[in-house]
Amino acid sequence: MKIWLVTIKLPRNPDHNPHAKVIGECPFGTCTDVTGEHHTGVAYTLEQAEDFREKYKHVTRIEEVVLR
Repeated sequence: MKIWLVTIKLPRNPDHNPHAKVIGECPFGTCTDVTGEHHTGVAYTLEQAEDFREKYKHVTRIEEVVLR
């Protein structure tokens, strides 16, 4: 089985402090740093991974993961 990890970049948040992370909801669910710019989610098809590009505009990485 394959999955794809998709990392998106959101606009810079002036309140972001990497030394004081805020846990909460981000575009992919619960996140340990909601004020940060980069967030990673899971896609179950390559087409779904490409859909993230359309939805969020700035995809920084799509990585294929093979589960055994």
